Amino acid sequence: MSELCVLRERAGLRLDRYLALELPDFSRSRVQRLIDDGFVLLNEQPPRTRDLVRTGDRVRIEIPPLQQIEAAAEVIPLEIIFEDDDLLVLNKEAGMVVHPGAGNQEHTLVNALLHHCP
Repeated sequence: MSELCVLRERAGLRLDRYLALELPDFSRSRVQRLIDDGFVLLNEQPPRTRDLVRTGDRVRIEIPPLQQIEAAAEVIPLEIIFEDDDLLVLNKEAGMVVHPGAGNQEHTLVNALLHHCP
């Protein structure tokens, strides 16, 4: 758990914007999800994404561990344009999901690449 204290130069920002600036490794949408999912407190209270921060506010954030998603290699045809030891260029089929995620665990580009590049 981390605790931040809002400095004067950041006062007046929306909470999600403030956290996106303070946590540069996190996208603003990820910050918004953390707020919405209850992982952020503003002055010990559950905030709203649109709340404005003030000088001296205390922001407490708990960063949950990332979920590990297992992807299995699958035989899926790929249109490879170029490939060498360091680089692979392909034409991804329209509509093909890039990586496994909620609601789509298989038949993705990652599954195809795991088979192509074991």
